Amino acid sequence: MESEMSEPVSVDPYNVPEILCAGKFNVSSSSAGFITFTFTHPRPKVGPLLDAQRVEDENVVRARIVTTIDNAIALRDILDSMIKSQHPRPEATRAGSSKLN
Repeated sequence: MESEMSEPVSVDPYNVPEILCAGKFNVSSSSAGFITFTFTHPRPKVGPLLDAQRVEDENVVRARIVTTIDNAIALRDILDSMIKSQHPRPEATRAGSSKLN
């Protein structure tokens, strides 16, 4: 009788919060076979805001995710499928700016 290999259950023991990242993002790869996604979110610089009541936005890095190329490919396939099935408005597809290193 062959035993089936099963995936481990998914848990969230630290209750990791969602992080809003509506700014620029970057995708880079390493020679070690990893892909790094870096996400930012625009927010006002604290000094000018508090000292001069002036808003000067900056894109602050909020998250970096490092994963394998296989996982990045799987993510690409999932996103491609989701986007195609939802038929997004043309302006929605250009909302984020990206740079591939």
